[in-house]
Amino acid sequence: MRTNGIRLAVLAAALSLSVSACKRGDSAASAQAVTNAIVRTAPETPQASPPAQVPAPQPSSNVLPPSPSVLDRTNKTSVPANISAADSTESFTIAGHTFRMLKHVQRTAHEETVDWWELRNSKDQSVYRETYPVSMANGEFDFTVSVIAAPFTTKEGAGIIVQRGEEPSDPMAGGSVQMFAFKYGREKYGVDESLFQSFGPPILVEGRYLGLGTDTTRPKPTLPPGITMMTMDDILKFKIWTGNFYVMYPVRINWITGSLEPGLRCVEMTSRGRTGRCSYPVEVEAHRETEPTFVRLFPEPDDGATAKHIIIQPDTKVEYLEARLQFDWVSQDGKSINVEVNGDVWLKVRIAGQEGWIHSEEDFQALGVPQAG
Repeated sequence: MRTNGIRLAVLAAALSLSVSACKRGDSAASAQAVTNAIVRTAPETPQASPPAQVPAPQPSSNVLPPSPSVLDRTNKTSVPANISAADSTESFTIAGHTFRMLKHVQRTAHEETVDWWELRNSKDQSVYRETYPVSMANGEFDFTVSVIAAPFTTKEGAGIIVQRGEEPSDPMAGGSVQMFAFKYGREKYGVDESLFQSFGPPILVEGRYLGLGTDTTRPKPTLPPGITMMTMDDILKFKIWTGNFYVMYPVRINWITGSLEPGLRCVEMTSRGRTGRCSYPVEVEAHRETEPTFVRLFPEPDDGATAKHIIIQPDTKVEYLEARLQFDWVSQDGKSINVEVNGDVWLKVRIAGQEGWIHSEEDFQALGVPQAG
């Protein structure tokens, strides 16, 4: 009987150790799952609740703490162990008012990505906020987001341009451009800081943002003596890929409405009816064929016109003059504006002194501008 009692005690101890080991295994698996978690920040509207700021192990001295109003709305989030997080801030003085761009950045050993940013006014109130999702694989980000802000001053007003880029991305992708400025321009922007606002959602193009400028082609109104009028010829300049070449595309700054809009609006008649095509300057990088070829040269950008067949030798001089096409200004649920090519693209050329228009893919290829991208 004593021997059986000893055996029962040993058996009970073994069972206890086995149960403890199982619990430890479950805890280790749970810990491993937490360690490998992927942080994803859900997109928010400008006034939505921001995610919590996660302090970096060694915060920089120029970190801007969130305002109390932001802290009140903060939600708790976690960051994987192999990522550090930190804030950075820049200050801009626009028409005597100070604005700050606060960015929250997540970093690995080799790269970093912005997961949210906020533009604040001199009262430390949020003017605009944007967030981006973050995902990882094999210890690195699936893609990274960069955000750059810069002040600007034009003839009629002043503000801040925010550009976003993403890597990896399509070679033709130009990221997005968003403008913040004082509504009504110079006449009132120094008076009331509440007039500082977003002039619309980010603009996305297949191409590149070139900067600000003035539309010199816009006619100046004739006014009676003593009467002044805002002409609003300030523009944002873009270089947009059509599929065969680039065109220079203007976006007008409407200081009265506090918004951005297409710089050109056109209507013309063709043999197929009305169309909204406009003419744009072009940037062409041609790679001509080494054998003789020919193109159909139309007197007008219209399929209904009679075309000439022009022989082109490898040494024939070809000049690329302008493009005629229609762009659509497409709103993506108010979250972004896409500028997209709609319909045929016509290219005006001068071939050995003869001017005309081409638009078929065969003719584009014959002149060294085949479709790409």
